[in-house]
Amino acid sequence: MLKQGEENWKVCQGIADCLEDEREQHKVKHPLFQLISQRIYQIAAGYEDTNDSNYLRHDPIFKIICDKIPKMEAELLASQPTISRLENRITKQEIKRIRRFFVDKFLQNYSSDPEQIVLDIDGFDAYTHGHQQLSLFHGYYGHQIYFPVLINEAKSGYPLLLHLRPGNSHAGKGVLGLLRWLFWRLRKAWPSVKIILRGDGGFSLPEIMNLCEQKDIKYVFGFSKNAVLKRKINYLLDLARLQYFRTQDKARLLGARSLAPCDGAGSHPLFDDVYYAAKTWKAPRRIVMKAEWLKKGSNPRFLVTNLETEPQELYDNFYVQRGASSEHRIKELKLGINADRLSYHKFIVNQFRLFLCQAAYILMLELRASAEGTRLGMAQVSRLRETIIKIALKLLFL
Repeated sequence: MLKQGEENWKVCQGIADCLEDEREQHKVKHPLFQLISQRIYQIAAGYEDTNDSNYLRHDPIFKIICDKIPKMEAELLASQPTISRLENRITKQEIKRIRRFFVDKFLQNYSSDPEQIVLDIDGFDAYTHGHQQLSLFHGYYGHQIYFPVLINEAKSGYPLLLHLRPGNSHAGKGVLGLLRWLFWRLRKAWPSVKIILRGDGGFSLPEIMNLCEQKDIKYVFGFSKNAVLKRKINYLLDLARLQYFRTQDKARLLGARSLAPCDGAGSHPLFDDVYYAAKTWKAPRRIVMKAEWLKKGSNPRFLVTNLETEPQELYDNFYVQRGASSEHRIKELKLGINADRLSYHKFIVNQFRLFLCQAAYILMLELRASAEGTRLGMAQVSRLRETIIKIALKLLFL
């Protein structure tokens, strides 16, 4: 199944084509394509450690999908030292080529220009346990980490960019250049496409919103509360508090200009919006407010956006969907692909390992897409692997 996914997407071949093979070719036993394929298939199958190559090199199934003859002992796959040398020789230029390849592959998958695409952006922690380059302490996570950022297309889940960052990075640090390049590449291929960027409050930086507005990109980000916004939402919170104590149910309310009557069983999930300008902004921006009162007290939430969608629809039917899109993808990358296993010393090598995990995840997405309409059509990566890939069987060679 993984081999079939590779035939459709050619991610292993694409990465191999991005690399320069400086070995003496008459001495080469394992071509680049075979090495890359072996590594990506092993990651997809749950063997992310390079040491796993030492015993999987004898495995007949891995031999078959890597175009080796399974019965012949001489036809072994690459060992751990060979795989490690491959990963440690990566260069900056090759990293740039691979990053372009993943975006170009996404574009090639469309037979016609889409009207709209939604991009989700989010960061995640990858714990480190040694003296790796740029492995730094992050105050929020309380640990030495790397802090990769993922940009994926919401509908398919396709990971366009998986970029490694130092451990002490701010959520929005190091993404402005990536976004500028990504917007340019998407618009070059699809001049009229509507692009919406969606992310949490860590990405509501003035420079990111300025870029989106300059490039005609729509955006919606979470936004941190401050003294000014607290004053603006106070009247909503008062209404929410009164309704909560009347119904003992979670209360979320809209402003008086369109307040719906209570049905007696709880509140209607409604919101409001205002225009607000921070000191670092050139002009006011639209802020969507959600007033909510819980058992523990007030729970105000804010979004900043240049979309004109009604507040409730924007929050309930669009923004919260990033949980199923971005956060779910990160969960699968970490728990299903082990993309947070970044144990090399060199920073650039760990970026390359992230790319290999990105490729493995694309193959698993293709596997899940092929199961659409079955009980595995919505299965997580780990279940797909245990149900389809890791099946016990016996090979008989006659």
